[in-house]
Amino acid sequence: MLKVRYLIFFQYIGTNYSGLARNGSKDSSKQGVLDILQEAIQKLTPIQIQNLTSSCQTDAGVHALTNTVHVDVERRPHQRPFHPDTLVKSINNRLRSTDIRIIRAHRVPDTFHARHCAIRRDYLYRLALGCPSEDQMPVVERDRCFGIQEFDLDIAKMQEAAGLFIGLKDFATFRNLRHDFKDLYTEREMYSVSIYHPANHHGSLLWHPYDYRILHIEFSARSYLYRQIRRLVGVLIDVGRGRLTPEDVDAMLQSRDNTNMRGTRPAPASGLYLKDVIYDEKDLCVEEKKRIEDEEVGLDR
Repeated sequence: MLKVRYLIFFQYIGTNYSGLARNGSKDSSKQGVLDILQEAIQKLTPIQIQNLTSSCQTDAGVHALTNTVHVDVERRPHQRPFHPDTLVKSINNRLRSTDIRIIRAHRVPDTFHARHCAIRRDYLYRLALGCPSEDQMPVVERDRCFGIQEFDLDIAKMQEAAGLFIGLKDFATFRNLRHDFKDLYTEREMYSVSIYHPANHHGSLLWHPYDYRILHIEFSARSYLYRQIRRLVGVLIDVGRGRLTPEDVDAMLQSRDNTNMRGTRPAPASGLYLKDVIYDEKDLCVEEKKRIEDEEVGLDR
């Protein structure tokens, strides 16, 4: 019997799930994304699947344009391993009624780890500027971005404040307030923070009685503190509103005190997306001769 490890890239809209992790929410009526993904793989009737492990967790309501898991799939002795393209098509056939889709899959070495091998994770936060209230959010954006009343924010000041986060910094001020996270190691290296209007930022394709603009805030790092991004976004929004200055943000960062948020609330989960997970290509390589010998060609039969 041959057990093969795959790296699976997938995406989802997180609104109707408890988060990525199993039992990731107090709402027991909702499944985690991994619950559904595991069920779909199990329906391919391998002997067993093991070690379904994600690159990073996302909370209830958070979305992913790209997330990853590795999984070991063991088939019967007379069956070759799934070709990655077959695996993608077969799993997606079993995910049709969900908000989850497989993008691609790779066969990877048995030592590969989706979380530990990731060299960068990029997150995107989406704001709808000029939205009178949450209940007036355009239907195509509902639960997929955070609407605020202001049509214009001071982007230059936001970018100045965002620059303070770049580099190896102690983000203790922006760690979660939950007691069980109080001793968390809080230094992280932020590679970049970008704030911009996307090219198609003038409202949605549907007609609305008011104009609004989409604003993107992107973060790039290898790892983050729990809910760090949502807390940083909340601070940047307040800078854009003029409620905080970049100097205030610097003082918050230097204080290393997670009670020093100056009344700023974390941005809601609905606007947050895990945008990409990056790996070194050499970590994905399986010996070519072994791969060709083991894998079937074309669709599984």
